Amino acid sequence: MKVKAILLAAGYGKRFGEKKQFLKLKGEPLFQYSLNTINKLDIIEETLLVLPEEDVDRVKIFSFKPVRKIAGGGERQESVYNALKSISDCDIVIIHDSARPFATEDMFLKGIENIKKGYDGSITAIKTVDTIKRFHNDLVIQTLNRDELLQVQTPQTFVFEKILDAHEYAIKNNIIGTDDAFLMEKRGYKITFNKGSSFNIKITTKEDLKLAQCIAGILSSAKKSPFE
Repeated sequence: MKVKAILLAAGYGKRFGEKKQFLKLKGEPLFQYSLNTINKLDIIEETLLVLPEEDVDRVKIFSFKPVRKIAGGGERQESVYNALKSISDCDIVIIHDSARPFATEDMFLKGIENIKKGYDGSITAIKTVDTIKRFHNDLVIQTLNRDELLQVQTPQTFVFEKILDAHEYAIKNNIIGTDDAFLMEKRGYKITFNKGSSFNIKITTKEDLKLAQCIAGILSSAKKSPFE
């Protein structure tokens, strides 16, 4: 099976206040952390690094493996579709957000294993430990069963032809999803999950960046990842 990865680094940091994917974390741009992890996985043949259009020619990368730089779109979903359209000769595609620099090799590999087992997609996720409630107009209206809830992360892994189909269906039907698995669900595809980690944080705010600096410090001083 031919496996390729899409690494999303095309955001404009509306909530963060700047393009966080280029911020240095222990001396390396944020997106490079995920690229370093992908570099360790022989099964991934090529990475598509999705960047803001104005940064495609400017950004320098370090990779032992083939990387193609792709211009992203105005929103995440459009950026993923731009990358999918540029892919050929692929069986499995992995989609990962560069804002999650601490995803492990195992998260990528377990997703691939689940596709090989016959699932259409596999999301990285952790089971919810907090009590979750629904509210409306500042009024709590329901307590959800946390035993049935997952906190979703990336990487997310899919059968290439099916995730492409899901994106094209979404375009035709004006469907917007917060992640790619949502689009697959709308098409009725079978999605499972592989184990994530509480350390696989998404850097969205300045506070998240401070936490990431702490995690990066632990990683740099450890002989092997303490988060596996």
